[in-house]
Amino acid sequence: MSSLPALSEASRLCESTAQVMQAIAYRDYREPKIADIDEYDRQHGSGAMPDPLLSAHRLTRFYLVGAGDFVYSLGQLLGLQQPMVTSPAVLARSAAEYASRCAYLSSDDDSAEVRISKMFNLFREGFNDLGVNKPDADPQMVKLAEGINAWRSAQSFPKTSLPNYTNLVHQLAPSIGRREYQRLSGVTHANAITLTGAVISAQQDNAQNVDDGWRYALFASHCGIMSAGMVGVLRGVDITPVLSCRAAYEHYEIEYNRYLWDLSVERGFTPDEPRP
Repeated sequence: MSSLPALSEASRLCESTAQVMQAIAYRDYREPKIADIDEYDRQHGSGAMPDPLLSAHRLTRFYLVGAGDFVYSLGQLLGLQQPMVTSPAVLARSAAEYASRCAYLSSDDDSAEVRISKMFNLFREGFNDLGVNKPDADPQMVKLAEGINAWRSAQSFPKTSLPNYTNLVHQLAPSIGRREYQRLSGVTHANAITLTGAVISAQQDNAQNVDDGWRYALFASHCGIMSAGMVGVLRGVDITPVLSCRAAYEHYEIEYNRYLWDLSVERGFTPDEPRP
């Protein structure tokens, strides 16, 4: 029966991944097929949105920085002598949320107009979440939303739709994305059944703490690595550090899957697939 590496290694995976995410986030903006972002914005910006393309690229940076913050914080909690139970789960889920939005905006296959249209979708969703259509809405927020809506109505950019975020996370981490995103939702949103099971399992079995911690680290790191890679390609920068993080992730993923395979056999069930 194999055992999982110490959570200190999961902590280091998160820390190194977060550092690479931060470095990629702050590389210079580049828009494929657009020679000068400032010149493009002088032609297409106005009113409440004077720099639409620059704003779209800034938003990719903000999401990647935010995702990296969550991945780093997750690693710090996993490095504690007594790892926490619920906070790492919430941080992993939040990292995936931010990484998914970053990926949504960062495809190098998108035209500048599609990227801007996607940015507007996220802003519109954000304004709706803040309740700009409610009677007690913040007047300044309402004015800003109206200004951005007016700018968008005057443009001929293609229409795009918001993605299904569960599906987008699944695309970022195909092997574990959908399952982990939904599982962690229960902890994030204070589901009584999920919370009770998580806390009691952790109290009764330290191995469960290690298992959960590795699952959180692998999920968050993979989402972060993939989104950072997309931003790196979009910016046209060397993504060797991202590939190094991915190699480390893949090493630990094999270790984790091998542990799960052995655990299944120990419990009397032999998986159909060969041992990793």
